[in-house]
Amino acid sequence: MQTSTSSRQARTLVAVQVVAGVYAMVAFVFAAFMLFVLLSSGLAGGGSAITLPVGASPATSVSALDVSAQSPDAYFTEVEFTAQDLSLGTSLLYYAPRALTPLAHGIVALAIMVLARNVRSGQPFAGPVIRGMTISALTIAIVGSTNQLLAGFGTSLVRWELLSDTPLAGWLPAPAFDWTPVFVGLTLGIIACVFHAGASLQRETEGLV
Repeated sequence: MQTSTSSRQARTLVAVQVVAGVYAMVAFVFAAFMLFVLLSSGLAGGGSAITLPVGASPATSVSALDVSAQSPDAYFTEVEFTAQDLSLGTSLLYYAPRALTPLAHGIVALAIMVLARNVRSGQPFAGPVIRGMTISALTIAIVGSTNQLLAGFGTSLVRWELLSDTPLAGWLPAPAFDWTPVFVGLTLGIIACVFHAGASLQRETEGLV
């Protein structure tokens, strides 16, 4: 019975290792592709479909459509169009999260693959596992926070460059900062510290045997 359970656990760990490895590879390839698209778009001055938030104003009122005399008191909240002639810096800021997000996914998936491999070999507290968890914690916290800042600054700059001379221009409040990536990163960092303590305890135990 114990052998059967161990066999199932081993197969599960192998499956997790393979899936995480494949996902990491795909994520890194996609991140490289998005980086290429990002640089191409930036050097070309835009040209990609872009969606921008707009504030409530007479220009975004539903009544501007003249659908009927009883048009509701409502407004469009965003516009979508093909952006052209964006400056390189603005384009990089706006599109950077599209490359950073899959990169972060790949790093975390790689850490999961390393964890599954070491658990399967009976070394869950090995150095590569602790380093992988630490890097994952930093990646989630930094990339998750950076993406929000880049998206906010990038959107503001794009609005200024593309809408400043239109009725859709105007100041919009920044969205609330989401602290979830920071808390997740801190949690993983604490777990990495626990694993480090476990590694030290394991070495001391092995020294007593």
